[in-house]
Amino acid sequence: MTDEICSWLSYQNKKFVRLNESQQITKVYFDFENDIYKISINDVEYELSNFKSVFYRNGGIYYNITTKEIDNNLLEFYNSELKSITGFIYHYLKINGTNIFGNLFTKEVNKLEVLLLAKSLGLKIPDTYILSQRRDISKIDFTQQYITKSVSEIKPIFVENELYLNYTHEINISHIQDRKENIIPSLIQKRVNKIYEIRTFFFEKRIWAIGTFDFSDNIDIRNIKDSEKKYLPCKLPIDIQRKIHKMAKIMDLKCGTIDLIKSSNEYYFLEVNPLGQFHQVSYYGNYQIEKYIADLL
Repeated sequence: MTDEICSWLSYQNKKFVRLNESQQITKVYFDFENDIYKISINDVEYELSNFKSVFYRNGGIYYNITTKEIDNNLLEFYNSELKSITGFIYHYLKINGTNIFGNLFTKEVNKLEVLLLAKSLGLKIPDTYILSQRRDISKIDFTQQYITKSVSEIKPIFVENELYLNYTHEINISHIQDRKENIIPSLIQKRVNKIYEIRTFFFEKRIWAIGTFDFSDNIDIRNIKDSEKKYLPCKLPIDIQRKIHKMAKIMDLKCGTIDLIKSSNEYYFLEVNPLGQFHQVSYYGNYQIEKYIADLL
Protein backbone atom coordinates (compact mmCIF):
# COMPACT_ATOMS: atom_id res chain seq x y z
CA MET A 1 0.00 0.00 0.00
CA THR A 2 2.94 2.34 0.54
CA ASP A 3 3.88 1.77 -3.10
CA GLU A 4 0.34 2.74 -4.13
CA ILE A 5 0.41 5.90 -2.01
CA CYS A 6 3.76 6.89 -3.53
CA SER A 7 2.33 6.33 -7.01
CA TRP A 8 -0.48 8.75 -6.28
CA LEU A 9 1.94 11.30 -4.82
CA SER A 10 4.02 11.09 -8.00
CA TYR A 11 0.90 11.47 -10.14
CA GLN A 12 -0.05 14.57 -8.12
CA ASN A 13 3.46 16.02 -8.60
CA LYS A 14 4.08 16.18 -4.86
CA LYS A 15 7.67 16.11 -3.65
CA PHE A 16 8.18 13.42 -1.05
CA VAL A 17 10.80 11.26 0.63
CA ARG A 18 10.12 7.63 1.47
CA LEU A 19 12.04 6.23 4.42
CA ASN A 20 12.60 2.49 4.68
CA GLU A 21 15.45 0.10 5.40
CA SER A 22 17.27 1.10 2.21
CA GLN A 23 16.74 4.84 2.77
CA GLN A 24 19.04 5.46 5.70
CA ILE A 25 20.11 8.61 7.52
CA THR A 26 23.78 9.16 6.76
CA LYS A 27 24.30 12.49 8.53
CA VAL A 28 22.70 14.50 11.33
CA TYR A 29 23.29 18.24 11.84
CA PHE A 30 21.37 20.04 14.60
CA ASP A 31 22.30 23.65 15.48
CA PHE A 32 20.16 24.70 18.45
CA GLU A 33 21.70 28.19 18.54
CA ASN A 34 20.54 29.07 15.03
CA ASP A 35 17.53 26.73 14.84
CA ILE A 36 18.94 24.62 12.04
CA TYR A 37 17.94 20.96 12.01
CA LYS A 38 19.12 18.92 9.05
CA ILE A 39 19.43 15.27 8.19
CA SER A 40 20.95 13.57 5.18
CA ILE A 41 19.21 10.54 3.67
CA ASN A 42 21.57 8.53 1.49
CA ASP A 43 23.76 11.65 1.43
CA VAL A 44 20.96 13.97 0.22
CA GLU A 45 20.43 16.79 2.73
CA TYR A 46 17.00 17.90 3.97
CA GLU A 47 15.84 20.48 6.50
CA LEU A 48 13.28 19.08 8.90
CA SER A 49 11.31 22.35 8.73
CA ASN A 50 10.62 21.71 5.04
CA PHE A 51 8.56 18.59 5.69
CA LYS A 52 4.94 19.73 5.70
CA SER A 53 3.32 16.34 6.30
CA VAL A 54 4.32 12.85 7.37
CA PHE A 55 2.55 9.52 6.95
CA TYR A 56 3.77 6.79 9.29
CA ARG A 57 2.97 3.31 8.01
CA ASN A 58 5.31 0.99 9.90
CA GLY A 59 8.93 0.42 10.88
CA GLY A 60 11.37 3.05 12.05
CA ILE A 61 14.31 5.27 11.10
CA TYR A 62 17.55 3.56 10.14
CA TYR A 63 21.04 5.02 10.34
CA ASN A 64 24.25 4.40 8.46
CA ILE A 65 26.53 7.02 9.94
CA THR A 66 29.66 5.25 11.09
CA THR A 67 31.72 2.95 8.87
CA LYS A 68 33.52 1.35 11.78
CA GLU A 69 32.37 -1.74 13.61
CA ILE A 70 30.80 -1.01 16.99
CA ASP A 71 32.15 -3.02 19.92
CA ASN A 72 29.43 -5.27 21.32
CA ASN A 73 29.92 -3.75 24.76
CA LEU A 74 29.05 -0.33 23.33
CA LEU A 75 26.36 -1.42 20.88
CA GLU A 76 23.48 -1.02 23.32
CA PHE A 77 24.66 2.49 24.24
CA TYR A 78 25.13 3.38 20.56
CA ASN A 79 21.60 2.25 19.72
CA SER A 80 20.14 4.16 22.66
CA GLU A 81 21.86 7.32 21.40
CA LEU A 82 20.31 6.84 17.95
CA LYS A 83 16.94 6.16 19.56
CA SER A 84 17.13 9.55 21.28
CA ILE A 85 17.96 11.22 17.96
CA THR A 86 14.94 9.53 16.37
CA GLY A 87 12.75 10.65 19.26
CA PHE A 88 13.86 14.25 18.78
CA ILE A 89 13.13 14.11 15.03
CA TYR A 90 9.58 12.96 15.79
CA HIS A 91 9.25 15.63 18.47
CA TYR A 92 10.49 18.41 16.19
CA LEU A 93 8.08 17.44 13.43
CA LYS A 94 5.23 17.46 15.93
CA ILE A 95 5.92 20.88 17.47
CA ASN A 96 6.86 22.45 14.12
CA GLY A 97 3.30 22.12 12.84
CA THR A 98 3.91 19.19 10.52
CA ASN A 99 0.72 17.34 9.64
CA ILE A 100 1.31 13.85 11.00
CA PHE A 101 -0.87 11.01 9.77
CA GLY A 102 -0.66 7.48 11.10
CA ASN A 103 0.39 6.27 14.54
CA LEU A 104 3.86 7.74 14.80
CA PHE A 105 3.61 7.98 18.59
CA THR A 106 1.36 4.99 19.40
CA LYS A 107 2.64 1.86 17.66
CA GLU A 108 1.51 -0.92 20.01
CA VAL A 109 -1.61 -1.67 22.01
CA ASN A 110 -2.40 -4.13 24.78
CA LYS A 111 -5.03 -6.59 23.56
CA LEU A 112 -6.60 -7.00 27.00
CA GLU A 113 -6.77 -3.27 27.64
CA VAL A 114 -8.48 -2.82 24.29
CA LEU A 115 -11.07 -5.51 25.07
CA LEU A 116 -11.85 -3.83 28.39
CA LEU A 117 -12.15 -0.45 26.67
CA ALA A 118 -14.39 -1.84 23.93
CA LYS A 119 -16.70 -3.34 26.54
CA SER A 120 -16.85 -0.07 28.49
CA LEU A 121 -17.86 1.75 25.29
CA GLY A 122 -20.76 -0.62 24.75
CA LEU A 123 -19.21 -2.80 22.07
CA LYS A 124 -20.10 -6.47 22.32
CA ILE A 125 -17.10 -8.76 22.91
CA PRO A 126 -16.96 -12.58 23.06
CA ASP A 127 -16.95 -14.14 26.54
CA THR A 128 -13.27 -13.81 27.41
CA TYR A 129 -11.09 -15.44 30.07
CA ILE A 130 -7.42 -15.41 31.07
CA LEU A 131 -6.63 -18.69 32.84
CA SER A 132 -3.55 -20.40 34.21
CA GLN A 133 -4.81 -22.77 36.92
CA ARG A 134 -6.49 -26.06 36.04
CA ARG A 135 -9.06 -25.69 38.81
CA ASP A 136 -10.29 -22.41 37.27
CA ILE A 137 -11.02 -24.11 33.96
CA SER A 138 -13.92 -25.97 35.58
CA LYS A 139 -15.72 -22.62 35.92
CA ILE A 140 -16.19 -22.47 32.15
CA ASP A 141 -19.27 -23.94 30.49
CA PHE A 142 -17.97 -27.11 28.82
CA THR A 143 -20.96 -27.30 26.48
CA GLN A 144 -19.75 -24.27 24.52
CA GLN A 145 -17.05 -24.02 21.87
CA TYR A 146 -13.92 -21.99 22.59
CA ILE A 147 -10.90 -20.59 20.80
CA THR A 148 -7.50 -19.42 22.01
CA LYS A 149 -5.07 -16.89 20.60
CA SER A 150 -2.03 -14.99 21.77
CA VAL A 151 -2.41 -12.23 24.34
CA SER A 152 0.35 -10.30 22.57
CA GLU A 153 1.02 -10.01 18.85
CA ILE A 154 1.91 -12.94 16.60
CA LYS A 155 5.57 -13.86 16.91
CA PRO A 156 7.29 -16.11 14.35
CA ILE A 157 8.82 -19.21 15.92
CA PHE A 158 11.55 -21.14 14.09
CA VAL A 159 12.22 -24.76 15.03
CA GLU A 160 14.61 -26.80 12.88
CA ASN A 161 14.16 -24.45 9.92
CA GLU A 162 10.38 -24.69 10.17
CA LEU A 163 8.24 -21.56 10.68
CA TYR A 164 5.38 -21.64 13.18
CA LEU A 165 2.84 -18.83 13.68
CA ASN A 166 0.46 -18.69 16.62
CA TYR A 167 -2.83 -18.14 14.82
CA THR A 168 -6.25 -18.42 16.44
CA HIS A 169 -7.04 -22.05 17.23
CA GLU A 170 -10.09 -23.94 18.46
CA ILE A 171 -9.56 -25.79 21.74
CA ASN A 172 -11.30 -28.48 23.71
CA ILE A 173 -11.67 -27.29 27.30
CA SER A 174 -11.97 -30.80 28.68
CA HIS A 175 -8.58 -31.71 27.21
CA ILE A 176 -6.97 -28.81 29.07
CA GLN A 177 -8.62 -29.80 32.32
CA ASP A 178 -7.27 -33.33 31.94
CA ARG A 179 -3.70 -32.03 31.98
CA LYS A 180 -1.73 -32.61 35.14
CA GLU A 181 0.21 -29.37 35.05
CA ASN A 182 -0.95 -25.78 34.97
CA ILE A 183 -0.72 -23.70 31.79
CA ILE A 184 0.79 -20.32 31.10
CA PRO A 185 -1.76 -17.47 31.40
CA SER A 186 -3.79 -17.99 28.25
CA LEU A 187 -6.53 -16.07 26.47
CA ILE A 188 -9.65 -18.16 25.93
CA GLN A 189 -12.77 -16.87 24.21
CA LYS A 190 -16.16 -18.34 23.48
CA ARG A 191 -16.45 -19.05 19.77
CA VAL A 192 -19.03 -16.80 18.11
CA ASN A 193 -21.26 -18.30 15.45
CA LYS A 194 -20.61 -15.86 12.65
CA ILE A 195 -22.34 -15.00 9.41
CA TYR A 196 -19.26 -13.16 8.20
CA GLU A 197 -16.21 -11.31 9.49
CA ILE A 198 -15.65 -7.60 9.00
CA ARG A 199 -12.29 -5.97 8.43
CA THR A 200 -12.55 -2.26 9.15
CA PHE A 201 -9.96 0.42 8.46
CA PHE A 202 -10.23 3.84 10.06
CA PHE A 203 -8.09 6.81 9.10
CA GLU A 204 -8.63 10.17 10.75
CA LYS A 205 -12.42 10.74 10.46
CA ARG A 206 -13.18 8.09 7.83
CA ILE A 207 -14.14 4.44 8.19
CA TRP A 208 -14.16 1.78 5.46
CA ALA A 209 -15.27 -1.82 5.89
CA ILE A 210 -15.60 -5.07 3.96
CA GLY A 211 -17.39 -8.26 4.90
CA THR A 212 -15.46 -11.49 4.43
CA PHE A 213 -17.40 -14.69 3.79
CA ASP A 214 -15.63 -17.96 4.46
CA PHE A 215 -17.40 -21.22 3.72
CA SER A 216 -14.68 -23.54 5.07
CA ASP A 217 -15.56 -22.91 8.74
CA ASN A 218 -11.90 -22.15 9.43
CA ILE A 219 -11.19 -20.61 12.82
CA ASP A 220 -8.60 -18.08 11.62
CA ILE A 221 -9.50 -16.46 8.32
CA ARG A 222 -5.83 -15.61 7.70
CA ASN A 223 -5.20 -19.31 7.04
CA ILE A 224 -7.45 -19.27 3.96
CA LYS A 225 -6.43 -18.31 0.45
CA ASP A 226 -8.06 -15.20 -0.97
CA SER A 227 -9.46 -17.27 -3.82
CA GLU A 228 -11.49 -19.27 -1.28
CA LYS A 229 -13.09 -16.21 0.32
CA LYS A 230 -15.73 -13.78 -0.85
CA TYR A 231 -15.65 -10.06 -0.10
CA LEU A 232 -18.35 -7.42 -0.12
CA PRO A 233 -18.12 -3.74 0.85
CA CYS A 234 -20.33 -2.98 3.82
CA LYS A 235 -21.34 -0.03 5.96
CA LEU A 236 -21.25 -0.29 9.73
CA PRO A 237 -24.17 1.01 11.81
CA ILE A 238 -23.73 4.61 12.91
CA ASP A 239 -23.55 3.68 16.59
CA ILE A 240 -20.72 1.20 15.90
CA GLN A 241 -18.85 3.86 13.91
CA ARG A 242 -19.22 6.35 16.75
CA LYS A 243 -17.82 3.86 19.25
CA ILE A 244 -14.86 3.12 16.96
CA HIS A 245 -14.09 6.84 16.68
CA LYS A 246 -14.36 7.22 20.46
CA MET A 247 -12.06 4.24 21.00
CA ALA A 248 -9.51 5.68 18.57
CA LYS A 249 -9.59 9.03 20.36
CA ILE A 250 -9.10 7.47 23.81
CA MET A 251 -6.23 5.32 22.54
CA ASP A 252 -4.72 8.22 20.58
CA LEU A 253 -4.88 6.24 17.33
CA LYS A 254 -5.17 8.10 14.05
CA CYS A 255 -5.60 4.95 11.99
CA GLY A 256 -5.80 1.19 12.34
CA THR A 257 -7.67 -1.95 11.40
CA ILE A 258 -10.45 -3.39 13.52
CA ASP A 259 -11.75 -6.93 13.25
CA LEU A 260 -15.41 -7.57 13.94
CA ILE A 261 -17.74 -10.55 13.67
CA LYS A 262 -21.34 -10.29 12.52
CA SER A 263 -23.57 -12.92 14.08
CA SER A 264 -27.29 -13.30 13.47
CA ASN A 265 -28.16 -10.26 15.56
CA GLU A 266 -24.95 -8.74 16.99
CA TYR A 267 -21.64 -7.13 16.03
CA TYR A 268 -18.76 -8.53 18.09
CA PHE A 269 -15.53 -6.60 18.52
CA LEU A 270 -12.37 -8.74 18.35
CA GLU A 271 -9.29 -6.52 18.27
CA VAL A 272 -7.60 -3.44 16.87
CA ASN A 273 -4.23 -3.29 15.13
CA PRO A 274 -2.61 0.17 14.84
CA LEU A 275 -0.33 -1.14 12.06
CA GLY A 276 -2.91 -3.32 10.33
CA GLN A 277 -2.96 -4.00 6.63
CA PHE A 278 -5.68 -2.22 4.69
CA HIS A 279 -4.96 -3.50 1.18
CA GLN A 280 -7.87 -5.96 1.21
CA VAL A 281 -10.28 -3.31 2.46
CA SER A 282 -9.25 -0.85 -0.25
CA TYR A 283 -9.00 -3.37 -3.10
CA TYR A 284 -12.10 -5.47 -2.53
CA GLY A 285 -14.18 -2.51 -1.41
CA ASN A 286 -12.98 -0.40 -4.36
CA TYR A 287 -12.43 2.43 -1.88
CA GLN A 288 -9.09 3.80 -3.18
CA ILE A 289 -7.94 4.49 0.37
CA GLU A 290 -4.40 5.02 -0.89
CA LYS A 291 -5.59 7.99 -3.00
CA TYR A 292 -7.46 9.41 -0.01
CA ILE A 293 -4.25 9.32 2.05
CA ALA A 294 -2.17 10.82 -0.76
CA ASP A 295 -4.70 13.66 -1.09
CA LEU A 296 -4.17 14.56 2.57
CA LEU A 297 -0.37 14.64 2.34
